[in-house]
Amino acid sequence: MKKIGRSDIIGQRGMAHIDGVVHSMGYVFYPTGGVEAGIDGYIELRDEQTEVVGNLLLQVQGKSTERQRLQAETDDSFEFPCSENDISYWLHGTAPVLLIVVLPERGTAYWKSIKEWFRDPERLKARKVVFDKNNDVFDRNAKQAIAAIALATSPGAVAPSARIQEDLLVNLLGVSFGKTLYWAPTDHATDKSFGAALREIDPDAGGEWIVRSKSVLSFHDLDRWPWNKLCQAEAMEEFGSDEWADSDDEDRQRDFVALLNRAMGRFVQPTLWHDRDSGAYYFRKPRDRDKLRYAYKSLKSFVPRDVVKRYGKRRDDPTRPAYFRHSAFLHRFTRLGSEWYAEITPTYHFTRDGYKPDELFGGERLKRIKELENNAAVMGQFVMWRHFLTTHGTATLYADQYPFLGFSALDPLCLEVGVPDDLWKSQEGDPGSPLFDWAQAEAAS
Repeated sequence: MKKIGRSDIIGQRGMAHIDGVVHSMGYVFYPTGGVEAGIDGYIELRDEQTEVVGNLLLQVQGKSTERQRLQAETDDSFEFPCSENDISYWLHGTAPVLLIVVLPERGTAYWKSIKEWFRDPERLKARKVVFDKNNDVFDRNAKQAIAAIALATSPGAVAPSARIQEDLLVNLLGVSFGKTLYWAPTDHATDKSFGAALREIDPDAGGEWIVRSKSVLSFHDLDRWPWNKLCQAEAMEEFGSDEWADSDDEDRQRDFVALLNRAMGRFVQPTLWHDRDSGAYYFRKPRDRDKLRYAYKSLKSFVPRDVVKRYGKRRDDPTRPAYFRHSAFLHRFTRLGSEWYAEITPTYHFTRDGYKPDELFGGERLKRIKELENNAAVMGQFVMWRHFLTTHGTATLYADQYPFLGFSALDPLCLEVGVPDDLWKSQEGDPGSPLFDWAQAEAAS
């Protein structure tokens, strides 16, 4: 009598599970059927909204098992051995191959992109695939990750759009500034000459001024002391700031940006210092300790962060730190339309003792930390600097609000199409690095 073996039933249950998951994604599954050498079917991407298909295909090798315990299985992972012939066949083709292991009794399945997995020579030598039970689940949530694999092999192709809304956080802050500018002739021809003379009269005089062609342009009233000692106050003229801020004349725009940059230097005092070489503003080290923490309003709650911290020990003197790392930012003022904004780029500053720049190794340390940082870490730093700049310089019981410069947070940009964050997890962040834990905590907060 003819028989259909148990293994055939198990295999068919596996194909049915794969077919169901693929169709739940809105994609199409084509079983190979009949004779096949290692490919059980094809997944074709399809846009659920437009119903358009674009011949973006992935090959599927399904493996179904009822084993109660899988090879090297733990609570988080298991291994699946592969034959040398299977691996050779999968890697030789031009299309991506998904290995999908189905566990019918558990009602679940796991997947891996074979060509990506065996790109590592050590994995190829071991001839086994390690599945992560948390991140490799084959269900509807794997939809966009599978689309990304198909796109990677078809440059210029367009995947079915991710129909999710996403808020885009831009690294811009709104800028407000003093409403009045003052102009007056002077005998000094350069910023350096005028600044030296000004410090002799009043070392604490503000720096919100520039010298151009033996004339001073400033947010300060030049008819008052000490400015009237260095300017021809009787020839002073008063203008609305918008005459420079809204001007299309390139020279006036450059002068206005120069004034804003001078105001920034005064605005962040006394909390931040300025590195002239890089242009970065950074948290200064306290005189009485080797560490500084700053608490700021994150996306969800207040969180503290080490913004100055010592690292390592010097070989010639183990009691002294090897270097200090300071949280820092670079900025650029720009006009978009009729509004002015500050573009904020988080970075770091390195010193030997908390004060003197680490000229020998600072560049290399910055390069290494930038290589480790992921999107969550950079976003967290921007949120910190946004909190600092929008709250610093405001009026308090002991001080007036800084009059010449202010910052405001912008609302996120709402996009109708976005990319699920889970797609980037495998590419961003090294679980072995100290930044990874902080980045994950920041993203959660």
